[in-house]
Amino acid sequence: MPRIAILDLGTNTFNLLIAEKGERGKPVFIYSKELPVEIGKGGIHKKEITAEAIQRAIKALHKHRLKMDEFDIDEYYAFATSAVRDAQNGKEFTRKMRIETGIEIKVLSGEEEAGWIYEGVKYASVLGKECSLIMDIGGGSTEFIIADEKIIFWKKSYPLGVSRLYEIFYPADPLLPKKAEVEEHILTMLKDMLEAASTFKPVELIGSSGSFESFAEMIIHRTSSNAKAINGYQFPMPEFEKLYNELIVSTVEERLQMPGLIPMRAPMFAYSAVLTDLTLKKLSLKRMRLSRYAMKEGIAGDLLSKL
Repeated sequence: MPRIAILDLGTNTFNLLIAEKGERGKPVFIYSKELPVEIGKGGIHKKEITAEAIQRAIKALHKHRLKMDEFDIDEYYAFATSAVRDAQNGKEFTRKMRIETGIEIKVLSGEEEAGWIYEGVKYASVLGKECSLIMDIGGGSTEFIIADEKIIFWKKSYPLGVSRLYEIFYPADPLLPKKAEVEEHILTMLKDMLEAASTFKPVELIGSSGSFESFAEMIIHRTSSNAKAINGYQFPMPEFEKLYNELIVSTVEERLQMPGLIPMRAPMFAYSAVLTDLTLKKLSLKRMRLSRYAMKEGIAGDLLSKL
């Protein structure tokens, strides 16, 4: 069976996904690992990848390269997103990665990123005949896709990742005193998304991977539920509201103690809560579900289908 590796080089984490073609042609995901890199730290608001971030990136790619060799992959595909595409030294960054690690990196546009996120959510079998709003919160950008199981009606990537918000509004710990300012900043950018939603009228929010997995894990811990954060997990909305209210008044130290939250997400996680809550309320959405698959799974499925 063909076996490939996908390197999703995000603003906060570098993710490695290894997949092979299953019996029915669908991708089988056999290994997944994310490493904290924070290439946006200290520079994303200045459109720069710092020298320190470049060294962290080289180190992470070397680790992923060793794992790729262990799995004896046939091909690899490496993609960079918001922090690299917006950085003035983005081309220099990819050149440095090629020289230091031998890995060639393709920089995706925001439109391409949103399209691949949709493909990943489709592989998760979460979409149905009803129109949904897909939301993917990253470090550098947040993507919104209005779609059903067959077609994308509208999509766009916004420079509203949690790393960007963190750098703009730092220090905001807790976030509550700056919440109104943060919300105003977000809404200023999302005017066309809100207009598109009023046209296509999505009935639910589907959150893809990342922050939404953490929301699910935290709620499951808090409710002592036997549920699992699987594809299609239905968020109990009163519990999400309670979690949101706690996150915006919490400090980083307090969030580090919250069960279900990955430590590396703690500093910026209140921004994920504000982005999500604001979207739900502005669109009057009463239902939210989880897709554990996003861009890297969408890319893997498409590429394997061609092998």
